[in-house]
Amino acid sequence: MMARVRRWLERYASAVLRLRDRDESERGLAGLVEDPRVDKIVFTGSPATGRRVMLSAAKNLTPVVLELGGKDPAVVCRDADLERAARGIVWGAFVNAGQTCASVERVYVEAEVAAAFLDRVVELTRSLRVGDPAKGEVELGALTLERQRRIVEEHVADAEAKGARVLTGGRPLPGPGWFYPPTVLAGVDHTMRVMREETFGPVLPVMAVASLDEAIRLANDSDYGLTASGWTRDLATAGRLERELQAGVVTINDCVYTFGEPSAPWGGFKKSGLGRAHGLAGLREMAQVKYVARDEGSAPMLWWFPYGDELRALIPSAARAVHARTLWARLGSAVRLLGSARFRRRGRLASILKRPDRLL
Repeated sequence: MMARVRRWLERYASAVLRLRDRDESERGLAGLVEDPRVDKIVFTGSPATGRRVMLSAAKNLTPVVLELGGKDPAVVCRDADLERAARGIVWGAFVNAGQTCASVERVYVEAEVAAAFLDRVVELTRSLRVGDPAKGEVELGALTLERQRRIVEEHVADAEAKGARVLTGGRPLPGPGWFYPPTVLAGVDHTMRVMREETFGPVLPVMAVASLDEAIRLANDSDYGLTASGWTRDLATAGRLERELQAGVVTINDCVYTFGEPSAPWGGFKKSGLGRAHGLAGLREMAQVKYVARDEGSAPMLWWFPYGDELRALIPSAARAVHARTLWARLGSAVRLLGSARFRRRGRLASILKRPDRLL
């Protein structure tokens, strides 16, 4: 028994080592995705890998659900509860050290409240504790990979070089581990990588805008569309944000949490992916729709051969009985059908009377 377990572990270790090579890994991915026994593929990862998955799946027309990350915006309106907005967005930006695809990665705040909002965001951010959660109470741990911390550093450096201001954080922490402090940037714009590429780290760029129109336009000016949040106390403004923000998930006065809500469908627009997981929409993704019809009568259907004047006279009333704008028009056309000899010979009046909802 122990010899078999040892041999299995050796084979597993060997397979892991082989998969570390990129070419081997991609061949393994293609082998799985292109297997004709696979009915559906659900993939979470980068847009680049998502494209390869989709390309491979196309060989067998295997359907896919792709969740490919985001550059999730928050829009802070002039009438927002700024305390709630600041607390919610600081949490949404830095939870899990910013390493969630639903993290708040950019903020557009109306100019007249921008200074007050930024002051509170910086104050809250400076109160966050960074460190090893196994050694004490902290809010942020380390980044998962050295490569990921390097991306964070590059985004901050690029923003600074183009005129952004670092209000807090902005430099790697000393000592072992891939730690990076929660960082707030001001003076940002869309020429900067930090506003266009997924950072996936504890960086919060904040841009002051002149109006809600500008905020929505900039929020939608992205290749991604996974989640977005709006912060307002006005019901009409909330409704506009819900309609106009281009994202698979839009939350008002909250953010990030919907991934953990079982009834909420999860997925995005644009390069954030295809399809939905979770909730009823996610269940439907995992099912093949089948329409089934059964006819137990013996007479031929109205539209079967032969054609001729009798059928041409019948079609207008039949079409209006199903598609007329009002109930009375549909009922009137249904009554006129009774004047057709073809309908009386072939019609299923009993079936129609059993399903009057089809005429409503």
